[in-house]
Amino acid sequence: MTTQGRGRLDRHLVVRSSWLPAALLLLSGCQVSPAKPSGCTPATADAKRSHVLARQILCDTGAEIVHHPLRAGRTVLADQAAWLGSASRGIFGKRLGMRLHAVPPLCPCPEGIDPSLIEAGLQPAAVQLYRDGGEALGVLEQMIDSAQCSIDVIIYIWEEDALGWSVARHLAARASPTRRVRILIDGGANLIFAPSPATDPPPGAPPSTPSRQEKPKTAGEVNRVVCWLAQQPCVELVRIRNPCAHFDHRKLVLIDGRCAWAGGRNFTQPGFFVRHDLTFTMQGPLVAEWQTMFESYWREQGGKPACLPPCPAGKPDLPANAEGYLVENAPTHHSLRRALYHAIDRARGFVYLENPYLTDNGVITKLARARRRGVDVRILFTIQSDSPSINHTNKVTANRLLAAGVRVYLYPGRVHTKAALVDGCWAYLGSGNFDLLSLHRNHELGVVFGPGPIIRDIDQVLFQPDFNPSWELHAPLPLTVQDYAYEILAAFFL
Repeated sequence: MTTQGRGRLDRHLVVRSSWLPAALLLLSGCQVSPAKPSGCTPATADAKRSHVLARQILCDTGAEIVHHPLRAGRTVLADQAAWLGSASRGIFGKRLGMRLHAVPPLCPCPEGIDPSLIEAGLQPAAVQLYRDGGEALGVLEQMIDSAQCSIDVIIYIWEEDALGWSVARHLAARASPTRRVRILIDGGANLIFAPSPATDPPPGAPPSTPSRQEKPKTAGEVNRVVCWLAQQPCVELVRIRNPCAHFDHRKLVLIDGRCAWAGGRNFTQPGFFVRHDLTFTMQGPLVAEWQTMFESYWREQGGKPACLPPCPAGKPDLPANAEGYLVENAPTHHSLRRALYHAIDRARGFVYLENPYLTDNGVITKLARARRRGVDVRILFTIQSDSPSINHTNKVTANRLLAAGVRVYLYPGRVHTKAALVDGCWAYLGSGNFDLLSLHRNHELGVVFGPGPIIRDIDQVLFQPDFNPSWELHAPLPLTVQDYAYEILAAFFL
């Protein structure tokens, strides 16, 4: 080969070798820049929320494809698989299978528990439950005020009501150069769910006049408290991106990497004082795992890495009253769904569920199968939620489960609890609902507990009071075509 030919070959190899690392980096993914909440600038403050949300999802989807192409591809495939799986379970399992079996009697004496129900690798934890919203708020503020080194928050909805402002001011007051406050807030929830205030009445009209019209809040109005908090000294706030309309439904506060506050409550007045919900605090090794998860997700969303020294040892942890392991859900990772399905499939004595959104076809068909094995299956949900579509859907689901022999309890109000209890030795608490969104699409977190005192506490604090005889459904609810239509839509999209 001539010298000139060798030179061209060398240059060709150099070009190829320089492209290879870049291609590998692109495929493996790289960090995006941190996103800011919508409505914090004059250009978006007065914009319609629907327009801002649509533009935001498109931009987030584009950023995901550019920065994480492989993950974006897996997410699209996972979405299609979830839809097809839900369709097959809905057609063959729920609409056909549940109609073909008679209701057996309950097993009078179950033969112990299935050993495979208890997972290996349980870790000790000190867990406290807070059913009352005032107590849950009090312990949250106390934990924030006692933070020495760091406060880390992941939240879904943060309304600009009195409670939202109170939590924001507590966080801002604790932020300092030596006490880092980091907040990850979902980018779409406020834009979707914020309530709409009424406009001022016409001149001369009384405040209660029927002519009073509802005026939707703008993007700036629904994110007012979030935008204010983002401007406070020593507070770092990053908007969680929503590529392909995947949302982050988690609620978690971490204090000094040692204590966690979690459950189903958002930072809203109704979340603490209107909806029936459950919050729990936790100490122990599992909190360190959540802290590691937060650090990774913070970096993924563009946040700066932690640079403060490790927090010195504070008060000793409370005595452990539980053993458990963490579960989560993400568009391509579903340990929460697998754990819930596994527990229902292995149940021999009883299955108790409490949730407002019981729309996952897999959960519904597995509950019916458990009842056919003689298991005592009880659920509590509501037909008086904030969502008319869910109220229609729950009526149909209640009748289906009632016909399958499941004991159905209808809470007379708004319920927001996410809890499960199986055979007195397995329990779940967390942010995830039992619907298609939480079990297949959104980001969720929770804890599965094995045998221990916490199981008894969950039963006595939550389930036994909620299985109120006056709330039990004994006859099918009257249904309309609209109820069935919403039930079909919810099984595939909610």
